[in-house]
Amino acid sequence: MAMRSKFKGFTLIEMLLVLVIISLIIYASIGYIQQRTLRMQYDRTSTQMQQILNAGLSFYIFNGRWPDNLDELSGIPSGPVYIPSGLRNPWGNNYEIASTAQILYVYSRINFVTARGAYAATNVIAGMLPLAYTSNDVGGSPPNAGSPCTVTDTRCSIVSGVNIPGYNLSNAPAVNFAGIYHHGGCVPVPECPVDPRTGNTMTPQIMVAPVQVAGTSDGGAPTTTPTVYPISSFGAYATGPGGVSAQPAQCSSGGTLTCAIDADKRYWRVCISVVTGKGEITSTAPGWGENQTLLAITRCSIANEPAGSPFNVYSD
Repeated sequence: MAMRSKFKGFTLIEMLLVLVIISLIIYASIGYIQQRTLRMQYDRTSTQMQQILNAGLSFYIFNGRWPDNLDELSGIPSGPVYIPSGLRNPWGNNYEIASTAQILYVYSRINFVTARGAYAATNVIAGMLPLAYTSNDVGGSPPNAGSPCTVTDTRCSIVSGVNIPGYNLSNAPAVNFAGIYHHGGCVPVPECPVDPRTGNTMTPQIMVAPVQVAGTSDGGAPTTTPTVYPISSFGAYATGPGGVSAQPAQCSSGGTLTCAIDADKRYWRVCISVVTGKGEITSTAPGWGENQTLLAITRCSIANEPAGSPFNVYSD
């Protein structure tokens, strides 16, 4: 009598059930990978656009204007490198920039096989960036904000912008401590930014005030015994500015004072005026100016600034 097998095989239904479970796992894994890939594409696009905007802000602070193109931010043909050259978004499209007097825009095209894909991608990325919007105007510079991307568009542009650096504008018209100088010292002229309302470079100005007045004698050399007179009045003023790498005009008190200057900068010369019982000191004695110190304050003046008293304010 034949022995029956103690082991039973899988039925067809059991095998189909196993295959269905495996298929569901694979399908869920593919969906997760696709979503993860899309999320990485969104993150990469928003990060690159933010990097370009930050680079534009840095460029503005140092140059007083927005960059004309991405090459300027990439150091081409020569200059500081703010971003690497040849940046492309995950869909293989270039980034572009455009600007107004107040805002720098960066934008790029996103294309999908399906229309809803482009619509979803641009809206998600727009939610991750400042001053961002979507547009189906893929040829504008920047793309038209009044024509948003719709679910029927297979190509859309994502646009983001940034305002003029708050630090640069807020502090450019404000006063900035330039330092303490001896009589005849040279103060660098600040590099002022562009006034966004007019497109013109702001005007550098300097204000000076006496800090210490001493040794108000008749100008005798340190090796002699000078006669000291009581002070009637004293004040401070500036001359110049001179040209690039040039010495500014000398103080009216006389003497020739030389400053160590940089080859690519301009300077004011700060001077002190002291009047004694004998009259104004016009000393040329060595070392007299070392006893006099002045406070220098510089600023950048916007165009059509409300005028107050111009007393002791010296402009370019």
